[in-house]
Amino acid sequence: MRPLPTRLLAFAAVLVPMAVVAASCGGSNLDTKASSEPIDVDKGRALFQSTCRVCHALSDAKAAGVFGPDLDLLQPDAQRVRDQIKDGGGGMPDGLLDGSDADLVARYVAQVAGADPASEDGTTPPKQRGSTKANPDG
Repeated sequence: MRPLPTRLLAFAAVLVPMAVVAASCGGSNLDTKASSEPIDVDKGRALFQSTCRVCHALSDAKAAGVFGPDLDLLQPDAQRVRDQIKDGGGGMPDGLLDGSDADLVARYVAQVAGADPASEDGTTPPKQRGSTKANPDG
Protein backbone atom coordinates (compact mmCIF):
# COMPACT_ATOMS: atom_id res chain seq x y z
CA MET A 1 0.00 0.00 0.00
CA ARG A 2 1.29 3.47 -0.90
CA PRO A 3 1.69 6.07 1.84
CA LEU A 4 -0.67 9.04 1.66
CA PRO A 5 0.78 12.26 0.26
CA THR A 6 1.83 14.83 2.85
CA ARG A 7 -0.54 17.39 1.33
CA LEU A 8 -3.53 15.08 1.83
CA LEU A 9 -2.54 14.39 5.43
CA ALA A 10 -2.23 18.12 6.15
CA PHE A 11 -5.66 18.74 4.61
CA ALA A 12 -7.20 15.95 6.68
CA ALA A 13 -5.54 17.28 9.83
CA VAL A 14 -7.36 20.59 9.30
CA LEU A 15 -10.65 19.26 7.93
CA VAL A 16 -11.41 16.58 10.53
CA PRO A 17 -11.28 18.91 13.59
CA MET A 18 -13.39 21.48 11.70
CA ALA A 19 -15.99 18.81 10.94
CA VAL A 20 -16.11 17.77 14.60
CA VAL A 21 -16.61 21.37 15.73
CA ALA A 22 -19.29 21.98 13.10
CA ALA A 23 -21.15 18.83 14.10
CA SER A 24 -21.14 19.81 17.76
CA CYS A 25 -22.52 23.26 16.94
CA GLY A 26 -25.53 21.94 15.03
CA GLY A 27 -28.80 20.65 16.37
CA SER A 28 -30.90 22.42 18.94
CA ASN A 29 -31.33 26.17 19.03
CA LEU A 30 -32.82 25.90 22.50
CA ASP A 31 -30.39 25.90 25.40
CA THR A 32 -30.88 22.52 27.08
CA LYS A 33 -30.27 23.96 30.56
CA ALA A 34 -32.75 26.79 29.97
CA SER A 35 -35.32 24.41 28.47
CA SER A 36 -35.43 22.38 31.70
CA GLU A 37 -36.06 25.44 33.88
CA PRO A 38 -39.63 26.58 34.57
CA ILE A 39 -41.00 29.22 32.25
CA ASP A 40 -43.04 32.33 32.92
CA VAL A 41 -46.30 30.97 31.49
CA ASP A 42 -48.07 34.33 31.81
CA LYS A 43 -45.34 36.10 29.82
CA GLY A 44 -45.30 33.29 27.22
CA ARG A 45 -49.08 33.53 26.90
CA ALA A 46 -48.93 37.33 26.51
CA LEU A 47 -46.26 37.05 23.78
CA PHE A 48 -48.29 34.37 22.01
CA GLN A 49 -51.45 36.46 22.21
CA SER A 50 -49.76 39.55 20.81
CA THR A 51 -47.92 37.73 18.00
CA CYS A 52 -49.53 34.38 17.14
CA ARG A 53 -53.20 34.26 18.09
CA VAL A 54 -54.47 35.80 14.86
CA CYS A 55 -53.32 32.72 12.94
CA HIS A 56 -53.11 29.86 15.47
CA ALA A 57 -55.62 28.21 17.76
CA LEU A 58 -54.34 27.48 21.27
CA SER A 59 -56.79 26.95 24.12
CA ASP A 60 -54.52 28.16 26.92
CA ALA A 61 -54.09 31.52 25.15
CA LYS A 62 -57.81 31.69 24.29
CA ALA A 63 -56.69 31.95 20.68
CA ALA A 64 -58.92 30.78 17.84
CA GLY A 65 -56.89 31.68 14.75
CA VAL A 66 -57.79 29.79 11.59
CA PHE A 67 -54.94 30.47 9.15
CA GLY A 68 -52.21 28.36 10.77
CA PRO A 69 -52.43 24.93 12.36
CA ASP A 70 -54.37 24.34 15.56
CA LEU A 71 -51.50 23.95 18.03
CA ASP A 72 -53.65 22.01 20.49
CA LEU A 73 -54.07 19.31 17.85
CA LEU A 74 -50.53 19.49 16.49
CA GLN A 75 -48.86 19.52 19.93
CA PRO A 76 -45.39 20.42 18.62
CA ASP A 77 -42.26 20.19 20.73
CA ALA A 78 -40.38 23.38 21.61
CA GLN A 79 -37.68 22.88 18.99
CA ARG A 80 -40.23 22.51 16.20
CA VAL A 81 -41.97 25.71 17.28
CA ARG A 82 -38.63 27.54 17.58
CA ASP A 83 -37.58 26.40 14.11
CA GLN A 84 -40.93 27.49 12.63
CA ILE A 85 -40.65 30.92 14.27
CA LYS A 86 -37.12 31.32 12.94
CA ASP A 87 -37.58 29.92 9.43
CA GLY A 88 -41.28 30.53 8.74
CA GLY A 89 -42.93 28.54 5.98
CA GLY A 90 -46.39 27.38 4.99
CA GLY A 91 -47.63 30.97 4.97
CA MET A 92 -45.93 31.96 8.20
CA PRO A 93 -43.34 34.72 7.87
CA ASP A 94 -39.90 34.10 9.36
CA GLY A 95 -38.50 35.92 12.35
CA LEU A 96 -41.72 37.08 14.02
CA LEU A 97 -39.90 36.80 17.34
CA ASP A 98 -36.23 36.33 18.11
CA GLY A 99 -33.89 35.46 20.94
CA SER A 100 -35.37 34.84 24.35
CA ASP A 101 -38.87 35.86 23.22
CA ALA A 102 -38.87 33.17 20.51
CA ASP A 103 -37.53 30.61 22.98
CA LEU A 104 -40.17 31.52 25.56
CA VAL A 105 -43.06 31.25 23.10
CA ALA A 106 -41.68 27.95 21.77
CA ARG A 107 -41.43 26.48 25.27
CA TYR A 108 -44.83 27.92 26.24
CA VAL A 109 -46.56 26.36 23.23
CA ALA A 110 -44.85 23.00 23.80
CA GLN A 111 -45.91 23.06 27.46
CA VAL A 112 -49.57 24.03 27.02
CA ALA A 113 -50.59 22.71 23.58
CA GLY A 114 -53.22 20.03 23.98
CA ALA A 115 -53.85 20.78 27.66
CA ASP A 116 -57.32 21.84 28.75
CA PRO A 117 -56.94 25.08 30.73
CA ALA A 118 -60.37 24.45 32.27
CA SER A 119 -59.19 21.27 34.00
CA GLU A 120 -57.77 21.53 37.50
CA ASP A 121 -54.31 20.31 36.53
CA GLY A 122 -54.34 21.73 32.98
CA THR A 123 -53.49 18.36 31.44
CA THR A 124 -56.79 16.94 30.22
CA PRO A 125 -56.65 16.81 26.40
CA PRO A 126 -59.21 19.01 24.67
CA LYS A 127 -61.99 17.54 22.58
CA GLN A 128 -60.79 16.87 19.07
CA ARG A 129 -61.83 19.57 16.62
CA GLY A 130 -62.05 18.18 13.10
CA SER A 131 -59.17 16.04 11.86
CA THR A 132 -56.49 14.91 14.28
CA LYS A 133 -53.88 15.65 11.62
CA ALA A 134 -53.07 19.35 11.63
CA ASN A 135 -51.14 21.03 8.84
CA PRO A 136 -47.49 20.75 9.98
CA ASP A 137 -46.23 23.39 7.56
CA GLY A 138 -47.25 26.58 9.19
